Amino acid sequence: MELENEVFNRILKHLALKNPLAFKNKGLDQLKKSISVLHYDYLIGASKELGIMLQKYPNKENEINNLFDFLMHFYNKRTKTHHMLFLWIHFFETALRSKMAVILAQKHSSKDIDDWFLSKKLSHEIEHLKKTHHLESLKGYNGFQILNLFTLGALKTIIKMYWSDFKPLFADYKTYNEHVLPAYGTWEHFLKAFSLIRKARNDLFHNNPSKIKTSSLVKNIEILLLRLDFNPKNAFGNTLKLERAIFFKTIQKNAWTH
Repeated sequence: MELENEVFNRILKHLALKNPLAFKNKGLDQLKKSISVLHYDYLIGASKELGIMLQKYPNKENEINNLFDFLMHFYNKRTKTHHMLFLWIHFFETALRSKMAVILAQKHSSKDIDDWFLSKKLSHEIEHLKKTHHLESLKGYNGFQILNLFTLGALKTIIKMYWSDFKPLFADYKTYNEHVLPAYGTWEHFLKAFSLIRKARNDLFHNNPSKIKTSSLVKNIEILLLRLDFNPKNAFGNTLKLERAIFFKTIQKNAWTH
């Protein structure tokens, strides 16, 4: 069976419409066309959610003017969550890399040179970095640039190696708006939160939904950001909305299916 038809039939099965033919000219064809451009997991998830709602409220089906438009409310809710989590992780990853660069420079660089990354202690990680990025030397690089080249897995290794320098950042008494922030007092405690974020990051950055509970992920990121002296509320408030950052010469409704 052709893939598009297979997925379409799955969607119809999840929707369990009492009268599918009634939607022939009311978004059903548009829904089928959208399969080739929308995210499979989010589309299936949206159809399951809508199907559950239609089972709970049987008369709702008669009120739907366009099946595709109605389903997109459920689909867009998932994509908005994806984008929101992507932004949370972007903030965390940027803040972590920058804070690490500053701390390592203060603690382990020479007096007038930012050279902590040339330490013998990091020789294995640096050699792997140079090989991965095809670098003959690190001449001209500073700590910020070096840390931006490392993967999150490598950052985890570096934090563990220098845990005594980073532990105060994550474990010391700290408040925000008169509320005491939870502490990550041990390496294992911090690693648990970091691994959670790293797993979600890999899913989201590869354009897949994360299986990690959104509330748990956001809670840990928010705590860590505040401990890194990064205020997420201000960051989100100052982030440009897409429609303000990008000018569309022609905007067509549901343009991805035309």
